[in-house]
Amino acid sequence: MNETSDLRSASRLYARLWRWHFFAALIVIPFVLWQSVTGVLYLWHRELASLAYPELVEVPVSAQRVSYDEQLAAVLAHEPRDRLQSIELSDDPSLSTAFFFGDANGLPYPAFVNPHTGEYLGRIESTHWIRGLSRGLHGGWPIQPWGSYLLELGASWAIVMTLTGVFLWWPRNSNGMAGVLYPRLHSGSRIFWRDLHATVGIWFAAILLTFLISALPWTTLWGGKVLGTIQQATQQQSPTGFFFAGGDQHHATTPGAPAHDHSAKMHPSPGLTIDALVEKARAAGARGAIELQPSRHGGPVNVRDDHPRAWDEMWLQLDGSTGAVLTRVVWSDFPLIPKFVSLGIDLHEGHFFGRANQIFNTLFAVSLVWLSVTGFIGWYKRRPCGGLASPPKREVRFPQAIVATGVALCIALPLLGASVIAIALIDRLFGRALPSAA
Repeated sequence: MNETSDLRSASRLYARLWRWHFFAALIVIPFVLWQSVTGVLYLWHRELASLAYPELVEVPVSAQRVSYDEQLAAVLAHEPRDRLQSIELSDDPSLSTAFFFGDANGLPYPAFVNPHTGEYLGRIESTHWIRGLSRGLHGGWPIQPWGSYLLELGASWAIVMTLTGVFLWWPRNSNGMAGVLYPRLHSGSRIFWRDLHATVGIWFAAILLTFLISALPWTTLWGGKVLGTIQQATQQQSPTGFFFAGGDQHHATTPGAPAHDHSAKMHPSPGLTIDALVEKARAAGARGAIELQPSRHGGPVNVRDDHPRAWDEMWLQLDGSTGAVLTRVVWSDFPLIPKFVSLGIDLHEGHFFGRANQIFNTLFAVSLVWLSVTGFIGWYKRRPCGGLASPPKREVRFPQAIVATGVALCIALPLLGASVIAIALIDRLFGRALPSAA
């Protein structure tokens, strides 16, 4: 009798968590599809730019080189000086110098100059520049701050969806790996589609959680308020205040910051030339490609050397008039929390392992689309004939471990907590009127 009661309770618990998995999926699937598409576009933005605009991005290699100030003068003859945001100085002689400006709508766009001849090559409109547009859309532009709130809500529910999915997948009385690590092929279409969904999901569950957690620091509420408060309370603030408006910013140092500081209007320094500032930065230890942010109304000049891994990078603030190093920050200067955030961004944006990282992240994005499609098909196969329904609602006493996990998540993720209360109220008020899958 006790064994029968235990089986009935386990079945009810399974059904109740499946119902929450279903609700989570309703919220998450649009988020997953949006983030997968925009994320893959951002992953391959360099390659896409080279394919679409080779005449702007690539230049014939030559031993001749004109000064950066001459290049700046060439670009400012065609672009508004007061909207200059940053300059990317490549160490690859086959690439042009990129100058970043902000358009009237707040989106960044690049203009290019041949570093060997000083010729202005042209610009890419902000709505056609894949790197800026995909990053902005990935971060919730153009409906900020609501776009960031929506993405944070999606990420929070994706964590719930992943954890409940692992519970639903967990082997019970399994007689092998079929249905656990690979799908059962001869058990009917319902089981087949369920297995296609579950087995792929379990392979990527830990990776999905890593991606979600690494994205949360850049949300407006959780990153800016929750994590920011924790950092202040534990003295874990980033040691720099640098902010690069035009570049990738995969190592930006302020959680919760927007993807691009569109309001900043930069001005070339009235003091040292750009070439002299670059020499000062090199003397201070900057290596490879450099991103430089001209002084803001005569203020200091920000410099970052760009590397795939955060621990190889250096941030500098130089006096625009003398070139003196005002601030120098390297990896060892970062507290533990900013280090974890930076490493997460490296992996998230496909920098850490180079091309292999790009390919892996692309396959991961494809797997998310796969899970969305197979999850929908699996639900469709199990819905009541001719109807649309949520999974069955079963009254059950949740185990303490599940209650504790749920409460902890709702406290740690405020938007999740608020939405759980709202959904629970709606489900209690109207859930009985909805059909349930058998």
